[in-house]
Amino acid sequence: MRRKKGCVTMKGDSPRETSPLQTLEEGLPQFEQFIESRESYIKALEQTILMLKQEAANINSNSLAIRSSVDELVAMQRLSNTISTALEPELIVSTLIELTRQVIPVIESNIFLFEGKTNKVLPLSSKGSSRLQQEAQEQMEAGIVDWVIAEKKTVVIPDLDHMVAGASNRNFVIVPLLVRGQGIGIYLIHTVKSQPDFSNQDLQLLSVLANQAAAGVENWRTYRQLVRANEELKSSQAQMVQAAKMAAIGELAAGVAHEIKNPLQVLLLHLELVEKGRPVANWTEMFSKQVKRLGDITRRLMDFARNVSEEVKMEPVHINKTIEETAAMVQHEFAGSGITIAANLPDGIPPVAGNANYLQQVFLNLLLNARDAMPKGGTIGLSTESTGFHIIVRISDTGMGIEKEILDKIFRPFFTTKGDKGTGLGLAVCHKIIGQHKGDIRVQSEVGKGTTFTMFLPVWRGVKN
Repeated sequence: MRRKKGCVTMKGDSPRETSPLQTLEEGLPQFEQFIESRESYIKALEQTILMLKQEAANINSNSLAIRSSVDELVAMQRLSNTISTALEPELIVSTLIELTRQVIPVIESNIFLFEGKTNKVLPLSSKGSSRLQQEAQEQMEAGIVDWVIAEKKTVVIPDLDHMVAGASNRNFVIVPLLVRGQGIGIYLIHTVKSQPDFSNQDLQLLSVLANQAAAGVENWRTYRQLVRANEELKSSQAQMVQAAKMAAIGELAAGVAHEIKNPLQVLLLHLELVEKGRPVANWTEMFSKQVKRLGDITRRLMDFARNVSEEVKMEPVHINKTIEETAAMVQHEFAGSGITIAANLPDGIPPVAGNANYLQQVFLNLLLNARDAMPKGGTIGLSTESTGFHIIVRISDTGMGIEKEILDKIFRPFFTTKGDKGTGLGLAVCHKIIGQHKGDIRVQSEVGKGTTFTMFLPVWRGVKN
């Protein structure tokens, strides 16, 4: 086959020329078909893009809805935790109302607790209306509350007052409050939501919230009982400390009376001399000195004997001064019993964080124990030293010592080796007081050689409890 421009010559045929127009006409149907196919493709692509955009919009919308739902659930969970851990009735109720409003519209609501075995209910929050409390009491007397508790079901009942008045539809929702399966009260809600509009999910959510509130009420009641028990315990401890203190004063009575008797005798003797007209040198100075001595004795006793408070108020206490004042209370009596007090109280000892009256009782009890351990006389050692963080106080005696078998029992309340003469409170109170001072008390003893009590008291850091 030979090709020439504008014609096609085939073997056996005569040459025939083909015009450009003829070629265009022959290819036109194919071109139109291509155009139509391309337009269809573009339309299909546009529809696909539109569908994808719509789907993306739906996904975004669903994502926002899911995110919003998650946020609501997180908020509800947080508030639910607040209810179950709240220790104030008003906070329990206010948080519960806030959560309830996320489920149904609320006109007002309150928790009503059963009052013992009576047929009465008491509002948990004082902010509720008398109308709501009246409704709760009426439902209680009508037996509806008993049914709700027995069946453990939430019920919706119409507000009859509004129905009679022809007002808008209102209802009451009664939700049981259960703790370990036992009814402790109800959660009463006044709402404008109609009965047909309540879903099972609404009722279930309200039941869940009521369960959280019931846990909160139970925690509040338990906390209140613990507070009362703690107050009673503090009162009992204060009474025990005071009893031990008065027992110590009783043991000191004879010595104190003798100590008071001495300055009185001196005063009376010099008074007789003055009345008889005999000259007494510096009698006014002597009188002043003896009266001051009497005042110091009575002051120390009155300070020591005053009632202790239930709270140990911490303040800076100069421990050496407290020890010296305590030793002065017993020094005269001890001297008459052949007991010598050897004190090593260096200057510059920083104050401890404590209560002087309480610490004085500790020192007095230990001094009296040391006296009892030395019926034939001996030496009592008093010493202090500072470690920078603690002040170490040591009170030792050269007495009989304590057997190892009972050494770990001496701080127990009512344990005594003195028979009918002891109360068994002295060392127990000492241990209690040192513990309240965030300190420590230890004992070392050897039979026949003596006993040493060592106390560690924190240095005052300028912060009051």
